[in-house]
Amino acid sequence: MKKCKLSIINSVIAGILICAMLAACGAAEKQSSEVTTAQTASGTVPAISDVTPSEPVTEAPQTLPPETAPAPETDTPTVTEPDITEPEVTEPEVTEPEVDVTAPDTDTSEAVSESLPSHIAQTIIDTAAAQLGVAFESGGSSPEKGFDASGLVYYCVGAAGIEFPRLVKDQIEAGEKIAYSDLSSGDIVYFSAEPGENASFCGIYVGGGLIIYAPKPGESVKTANITTGYWTSRFVTGIRPSLN
Repeated sequence: MKKCKLSIINSVIAGILICAMLAACGAAEKQSSEVTTAQTASGTVPAISDVTPSEPVTEAPQTLPPETAPAPETDTPTVTEPDITEPEVTEPEVTEPEVDVTAPDTDTSEAVSESLPSHIAQTIIDTAAAQLGVAFESGGSSPEKGFDASGLVYYCVGAAGIEFPRLVKDQIEAGEKIAYSDLSSGDIVYFSAEPGENASFCGIYVGGGLIIYAPKPGESVKTANITTGYWTSRFVTGIRPSLN
């Protein structure tokens, strides 16, 4: 009996619960329907048929710049510089001009009157020319022993019959002093070892700017052109031997 009451009570409770659940579901459905109706009336919720699905977004394909084809490799010609060789510079061989010892300079009448007589001048020049090639010898004054500068002058002037001193310091006092521009054939020309010094060596003036002289040890009697700067800067005086 007791069990039967309990079953009835459980059944009633279950029925009540079922009714309550059904009522709750109905109320929820009604509320949802009202909300939908309200949204449709206000136009805020579009109908399902009016919704147009959005078009899929397609990204524009990226276009890569065309690859630049590498420039074809070209073999650059190797530039080789030519070997530059400087030409050898050889100094021209200086040769003394030939001296015509047979004819002294022909001067103007005024100059001739002041010059040595032609036969004396010619004898001095011929004697000097005959000694070309004789070796230098310090203190020498003959073809056999050789010559130094003043020894050659002493020998040649003496061959013309003129008394003339042996030493340079005495020779420059044994005649008329002659300027460089007034030199004449047969005159004696004196030079210093350095510009501005006293006379130390001499030669016989042939003419045309040339002398015959005995230069220095190791050399021989030869000619020289005294028109160059070396000689003009060392010129001391010319001497025209005195005939008295």
